[in-house]
Amino acid sequence: MKNDLQMQVALGREELNKNGAKKNKYLIFDLAEEKYGIPLFSVKEVIGLVSIVSVPHVPPFFKGIINLRGKIISVIDLRLKLSLPSGQYLPKKTCIIITEIDGFTLGVVVDDVIEVANYDTAQIENNLDIQSKIAKEFITGVAKKDKGLTLLLNIGQTLNIDELKLLKEQPTSAS
Repeated sequence: MKNDLQMQVALGREELNKNGAKKNKYLIFDLAEEKYGIPLFSVKEVIGLVSIVSVPHVPPFFKGIINLRGKIISVIDLRLKLSLPSGQYLPKKTCIIITEIDGFTLGVVVDDVIEVANYDTAQIENNLDIQSKIAKEFITGVAKKDKGLTLLLNIGQTLNIDELKLLKEQPTSAS
């Protein structure tokens, strides 16, 4: 299943590269029993859960660092970042989404990656008046498909610039 999903991500990114940055393709994942999506153009790859090395004196959502083919990557737990209840990592389901935000590569732990989905503009509601545990600035819209709702996140805004700087500095100072 994960290999099939990795193929979808690769094909989706290839299509985005050929056709320009279309913003209607999303990587859909589970987080605290809800569906979320991030723009596919921000996803580099999806990997299974690997050993994460803890780094001291960092915010609770910062899980640590991983070595991905020789590159050290900071990893956050998206549940904790969005103030959702923490959950148990399940080796066969929990994934790390490798994203690129403003030239910074970051791993994001999610409960499970479901699919790559394509939404028409008519399926996305952008003007939301919602009360949620998640700060409104993190949500760019809600996609409606097959009677289900998927919260669409702006993964770049989920972390502010100061936090990105902190994450960039931590692996270096931990050495």
